[in-house]
Amino acid sequence: MSALRAQLEKAQAAFTKAQRAFDGRVRRERLLLIGAAIAVGVMAIDHVWLTPAFNAWKATRARHALAADAMQRLNQDISERSAQLRANEQQLQRELVLWREKVQQGDAELRAFGTSLVNAADMLPVLDHMLAQVGGLRVRSMQSLARTELATAGPAAAGASMPSKADSGPALYRHGVELTVEGSYADLLAYLRALEAMPQRLLWGGVQMKVEQYPKVVLTLRLYTLSMNRGWLEL
Repeated sequence: MSALRAQLEKAQAAFTKAQRAFDGRVRRERLLLIGAAIAVGVMAIDHVWLTPAFNAWKATRARHALAADAMQRLNQDISERSAQLRANEQQLQRELVLWREKVQQGDAELRAFGTSLVNAADMLPVLDHMLAQVGGLRVRSMQSLARTELATAGPAAAGASMPSKADSGPALYRHGVELTVEGSYADLLAYLRALEAMPQRLLWGGVQMKVEQYPKVVLTLRLYTLSMNRGWLEL
């Protein structure tokens, strides 16, 4: 305790001595000393607090600028991607509309084409009727060909978005008959012309003609029709 008091008294004596020395100087010198003391104090404050604080502020501002720039680029990228997604979606919608129109158009054309063909159930009676009309021909054989599934007629509902087995319409089948008849060349030619002149058509799959013993000629025909009915008369 006595040591601390001695230090305080020593410091007070030094301060008193300095104050007397300061008071003993002329006014101009006192002003210069005051200015120097203020300058030293400002430099000390700048070194201890102002410069680090300013550097920290500059670093924070730089980081903020980088973050703002990154956020701007991110927002721009999001906007561009959103615009691209909207454009892709609109393109898909346009393609979907076109696809639906084509399916509907194809379905209408297919149905119209189907009405121009001989019905699968009437195919055998029609062939027999045409044979009876021409006359002079003898049937050697008549057999049904394997049924073939060609395609689906289209979506069952116009609102279907994509074609699939679950939402497809009725399938289209090809039914065929292989017919072998014999007769004269003139009678066979008349039979072929009669088949071609029918108001409802048959699809030709193949024609083979051979002469076994003149004037007997053997004609083998493969005739088809289309139907959405899976089953028909099997020979």
